Amino acid sequence: MSKKVEFFFDVVSPYSYFAALQIGRLENLAPVEWRPFLIGGVFKLSGNTMPAANPAKGQYMFKDLQRLADYLGTPHKFPGTFPANSLTAMRALTAADPAQVPTLALKLFKAYWAEDRNISDPAVLVDLLGEELVAKASDEAVKEKLKAVTEEAATRGAFGAPTFFVGDDMYFGEDRIFLIEHALKKA
Repeated sequence: MSKKVEFFFDVVSPYSYFAALQIGRLENLAPVEWRPFLIGGVFKLSGNTMPAANPAKGQYMFKDLQRLADYLGTPHKFPGTFPANSLTAMRALTAADPAQVPTLALKLFKAYWAEDRNISDPAVLVDLLGEELVAKASDEAVKEKLKAVTEEAATRGAFGAPTFFVGDDMYFGEDRIFLIEHALKKA
């Protein structure tokens, strides 16, 4: 198949966490490119806000996330630091070898969403990603690349995370993976 899936995510996004755990469903049908971006930047560029900013949505989200964790049979513990500042983490992922991004991102997701580790703490990031990669997060070229990917996502229509693209077709949310599977099977 000539199609690929682009997976735009931020490790501070709970729905990106649950999407990342299900990426294998898509990888069986097409290559998946993990594209770290800044959800806060996408919110700003699109005029959106995080769901928890709305009290009713925030209250629902807590229950919904636990339901997803139960359904997927995966650990989940809402982090004590929410939302964490994911800037350094996302820069480090941007600096990483693209082949390593899925493994590294899954380590960050698990640390934050299952173990309640503060991913904005530099010591936690060094423990999870290594000193060298965390140091690369301060490189100007890495900063510019993350900014460019965030702007690209927003320009293409992203307004939150996770956002997927199959060609020019955008899919928003963990709950749209089945539609991406369907589209890939039809292609």
